[in-house]
Amino acid sequence: MEMMEQFDRVKEYISVRLELWVAYHNHKENMANAGFLVQISLFGAVITKNIWPPEWVERLIVLPELATFLAYAMLWFLIHYYTRWQLINKRISAFYVAGFDQAFQEMITKDPQSIVLKPYEKEALTPSKWRNYLAGIIYVPKGFVRMDASVSGLPHFLAEKVKQKFDTGSGADTLEILITYTSIALLALVGVKVFFG
Repeated sequence: MEMMEQFDRVKEYISVRLELWVAYHNHKENMANAGFLVQISLFGAVITKNIWPPEWVERLIVLPELATFLAYAMLWFLIHYYTRWQLINKRISAFYVAGFDQAFQEMITKDPQSIVLKPYEKEALTPSKWRNYLAGIIYVPKGFVRMDASVSGLPHFLAEKVKQKFDTGSGADTLEILITYTSIALLALVGVKVFFG
């Protein structure tokens, strides 16, 4: 009887956490899209004639091309890094969503006695500081940000499902790559506009 009670608690936990991970994933996607829209708006303001620099800036100071580009580049970097952060967390949450979903399916379809409930004692991924730093700027496979979530301590069968997703990757990579390199291309286009008219 105790085994079935534990099994039911784990099943309930997975159900609740799956719902939370889905909400988190959707939130990260919305925030990444918002960041990218700000990026496009800033690009549009700079690239359009007679909008950049704004009149009030011209009244205060005349910015040479390099200063104009550096001001844009600083804003670009803040927005780009923010968007990358959101995209990376979206990808991580996609791994958790898929892993929790597969674990939930396993609990429904398999014999409860065959499911390993002992706590998992490892992490999903060994961190790499250089890879994680670089991932804040460009897309790097298995480049992540530090998260408070961990597979350590989860039921073994569940942690294995999530870890498997970390190892195999996500379909979210395509959009992440597109947004990341489009953002970098926008920076390059602004450089061309500022320096070459």
